[in-house]
Amino acid sequence: MRTPTGPSLLAFLLVAPMALGAGACGGSDEPERRQAADPPPATTERDKPEEKMPTIRDGTLARRPPGEDGLRVAARQARIVAKDSAFGRVLFYANGQVVYVFENDGPNRSNCTSKDCVEAWPPVLTRQPPSAGDGVEARLLGTIRRRDGTLQVTYNGRPLYFYEHEAPGEIKCHNVDLHGGLWWVVTPRGVPAA
Repeated sequence: MRTPTGPSLLAFLLVAPMALGAGACGGSDEPERRQAADPPPATTERDKPEEKMPTIRDGTLARRPPGEDGLRVAARQARIVAKDSAFGRVLFYANGQVVYVFENDGPNRSNCTSKDCVEAWPPVLTRQPPSAGDGVEARLLGTIRRRDGTLQVTYNGRPLYFYEHEAPGEIKCHNVDLHGGLWWVVTPRGVPAA
């Protein structure tokens, strides 16, 4: 094998690190991680009065297609559960996919609206009011209507998202700065995990 020299070596050195880190929050091309001084305050505002949430133990209505494409499909009724993780007890979707909140979102408002942001961080979508699984406070669940008309699940007024390149059970992007702000997994109290 011939060793690259001159301009070829320079091009190799510039392109190789980008190819290795594409599509993941971890690894050698990891985005900047920074500690949040204080997590944003929890909100208690609600768009509408509290509704009684149905309890569905098997998560049948929460099912969506597997894989990355399935993250972009609205469930008939999204289901959020709490499970143990390396960051303590945090929120997951019923299929075991962790959910995130975005530092730049306002109360009951998504600021992840650009094509690139929505592609990397698909919103957790539902067609009916979401249901609370084990360890989740039903009164903290809600929805907001996105610009495209879809309903995004919220928890304690914070819109919820998946990360596109994670499988169920994985947490790659907690406290990572992407698309102009930090992304965090969220506790059952409705605040970012430490």
